[in-house]
Order: sequence, then structure tokens, then C-alpha cells
Amino acid sequence: MPIRRDVEYEMLIHWIRLLILPLVLLLAACAIESSKPETVVAKRAQARWDALIKGDLETAYQFLSPGYRQAMPFDRYERNIHGVGLWQAARVSKVVCKQPDVCEATVEVDVKLVVPRIQEPIESTNPLYERWVYTDKQWWYVPE
Repeated sequence: MPIRRDVEYEMLIHWIRLLILPLVLLLAACAIESSKPETVVAKRAQARWDALIKGDLETAYQFLSPGYRQAMPFDRYERNIHGVGLWQAARVSKVVCKQPDVCEATVEVDVKLVVPRIQEPIESTNPLYERWVYTDKQWWYVPE
């Protein structure tokens, strides 16, 4: 009887390998994809723009590089932001990393401008190009 149990055990191990190994490989591939610089920058750029659209400047400020934040205190940053209320939506359309620690994100920003004496608001979509740098184990936005 011990031989039969060994055969059953071997078959069980075989089926586990057949079912679990592809799952492990798939999860590993997902982890690699989500850690690609282009993917990380796209997520961070989108989160920054989501905060800007909401008018949450404190959150948007946290995406700026540490050096930029040192040189630009929040109160000054807040005074220099022009566009809150005009920006309607934003979508990261492309991220290109030509260097391991520098990427450019293209963001399509929808703007709605109400002009006195014109009945219909002026709406447009404009591409913006953002530079993101990798430092201190994180991707940061660095304004030009």
C-alpha cells in the first residue's frame, strides 16, 4: 500500500506544479510591469494632476522633488499656481524614459475658460510635458 500513496503524492505534486507555477510566473510578471519606471511615473503624474484638478495643492506639492520643495516653500508654491478652476481633467498619455533616472510625461489637460461677453466657454485640450527624476528611491516632478 505505501507504493500507492507515493504515486498519489507524486500526482498531487505534479498537478500543484502545473497549476501554481503559471500563477507564480504571472504574478512575478505583474510585479515587474508595475515597477517599470514608465508605469510608476504615469501613476504618480496622474495622482499629482488628480490633486491639482481637485484644488488639493498640498497633495500636489508632495510630488515635487525634495530639492524643489526646499527652494520653494508651500506658501510661495500656492501663490504661483495658476489654473485651479480652469483645469477640468487631465490624462497622462505617454511616458518616455530616455535615461534610467529621468522621464518625460505627456499630460493632456482639458481647460475651460469663461470669458466675459462670450456666451459659450472656451474649451481646449493642451499637452503639457513634465520632467520626472528618480532620486531618494522615488520619482519626483521637477518643474522647468
